[in-house]
Amino acid sequence: MDDRLGRASPSLESPRPSERFRIGLSGCGGGLESVSTSQLLDLVEKVEALGFDAMWINEEHFQGSIIEVEGRRCHSPIALAAAMLARTKRLRVGFSVLLLALHHPIRLAEEIATLDVLSDGRVDFGISRGGNGRYLEAYGVPAEDVNTLFRDNLALIRRAWSDEKIAFGENLLSIEPKPTQRPHPPIFMGTYTDETAAWAAHEGHSLILHGITSMANQRRLLNAYVVAGGDPGRAPFGRFVYVSETDARAREELWPTVEKLTTRLRGFGLFNRKGVVAEADLEPENFYRDMVIVGSPETCAQKILALNAELGVTYLNALSAFFGFLPLPLLEKSLALLAREARPLVDAGLQKSSGTKATTPLASASSSLSSGAP
Repeated sequence: MDDRLGRASPSLESPRPSERFRIGLSGCGGGLESVSTSQLLDLVEKVEALGFDAMWINEEHFQGSIIEVEGRRCHSPIALAAAMLARTKRLRVGFSVLLLALHHPIRLAEEIATLDVLSDGRVDFGISRGGNGRYLEAYGVPAEDVNTLFRDNLALIRRAWSDEKIAFGENLLSIEPKPTQRPHPPIFMGTYTDETAAWAAHEGHSLILHGITSMANQRRLLNAYVVAGGDPGRAPFGRFVYVSETDARAREELWPTVEKLTTRLRGFGLFNRKGVVAEADLEPENFYRDMVIVGSPETCAQKILALNAELGVTYLNALSAFFGFLPLPLLEKSLALLAREARPLVDAGLQKSSGTKATTPLASASSSLSSGAP
């Protein structure tokens, strides 16, 4: 997918291209769903010390209503983001994604801007239309209004973040506060359709590619984004990720989690949603082979470099907790090995191919993650 002729110049809202490969963590707990709420914020500090770039929080509702099995329980994404930002100094926190149709645009503009001010500009605004029928019914949003609400709400939020005053009846009001990042926090668009991926590129937004999506659909969406002028290096690319000492040990440790997770995902009926995954993708062996970056640090680095070579990916978003099914000791070990061993191999591989010096910060040697990694 190297045909990038005619790509539009990045808009002012776009983050400057990074000189290094970035890795974020994603999930309704920012990729840390394997821990209890009381432990989560302590682990966030350790994640920052390991040198990860960002945490991305999913907006989810009514998770216990679909199939009663173990796994994640999700919290308010905005409240959780505030707590994560308060406990860190460098780590960015984004949303993967907020469901725009479920939010009042003025309130949301105020809350995201407040997060941005309090964190000194470390917020990424990931959004989607929010077409889940269960959510819309519970929130009282007519399904036929979703597209209009999305378009109108996003336009109003962007105006609220600008310096202009907005007319509401006879009142001309300034929505406060204004975000630290100007003109506003970077916007990342989550979608399963080519049309919206292309629209995101035309509007100067980044695309965020959900890790639950099959590789065939990831390629399709990223291609639509690039053809429309988007830069694949600005698009966080989601994949389930598990790193262990060897390929064989990785499979032995992860396989029970894969079986539990695929059972739950089949219970969701996720394969009934066009453009996400097929039913065959959720068979455990297929899932392990095609949906997960898994293995030793060397194997995982090779798979990440393959994504870069094929698709231009420079930002991996790791679904590290496997929806909360991965036991905490394995999560801690995988995160440490990903940061300390796999990531340096990725940087070295990119350095070798480009002839430039890698600039990834070294993982903190003082991190207390109980990983057993050197």
